[in-house]
Amino acid sequence: MSLHGFPARLSADGLSLRPLLESDLPEIMRQLSDDGIAPWLAAVTRPFGPAQARELLEHSREPGEHLRVIETDGALSGCICLGTGLWYWLDTGFRGKGLMSAALRLALSRWFARPAPPVVATCRTDNDASRALLRRLGFARYPGTRRMFFQAAGGSRTCHDYLVTPEQWHMLNPPRLALGALCLRPARQKDAPGLARMLPGRGTAWPGSDDLPGFIETHRFRGAATGLFVIEDGMRRTIGMVLFRETGPPALRYLCAAEATRHGAGLEAALAAGLPALLAS
Repeated sequence: MSLHGFPARLSADGLSLRPLLESDLPEIMRQLSDDGIAPWLAAVTRPFGPAQARELLEHSREPGEHLRVIETDGALSGCICLGTGLWYWLDTGFRGKGLMSAALRLALSRWFARPAPPVVATCRTDNDASRALLRRLGFARYPGTRRMFFQAAGGSRTCHDYLVTPEQWHMLNPPRLALGALCLRPARQKDAPGLARMLPGRGTAWPGSDDLPGFIETHRFRGAATGLFVIEDGMRRTIGMVLFRETGPPALRYLCAAEATRHGAGLEAALAAGLPALLAS
């Protein structure tokens, strides 16, 4: 695990994100000298030689900058950097396969699996592919434009800024947390009828049926350590709900006594670690 809780290595579906190594620098120089890559990255100079590659390696070691190589089938296919902003590139030979979309989803899912600031990405207004990618991922464009100097392009270019907040990310990409044969997912308004069947009488920490929609919205998971989650079994049947609170243990309700008997002890032990630990596992 790296600083700030962001892992040094991530992998999923044949794709890996890993730290930049000194042995990667020749390939980095080749990619960042490519006319299809360099002009779109503001900080990339031309020529991009050994000195510039080593500067990038040193940048990757800065505590707040999480630069990761994208690796597929052992090949270095591009890079992502999450830090003061988000920037990335993909080798021209790997484009058109959805690879960057998959890599960014993997990185952002783990980024927002802990309390984290919003992510901002800046791209040229004529970079149609990058703008479309950011929109697909849920980034919203700031109003207006601004000018940035692009060293390899040899001048300033008009740019858009795009932002995604933890709340936006989790609304569009709700996590599913596996706990053995069970699964947790954030509660939604359409769950209200099923959850109402689990509510105790008034005078408890749980709301009455009439107040449940407001309760679901108030406790909607927003990327922090709290939130209302539905408990599903292997058939995706709702069998319970759990409320992660700022203080105290999670509050549990089950659909029926049989489900409580079947899953209660094991589930309570698994939930005791807290929501941040479950998200990061």
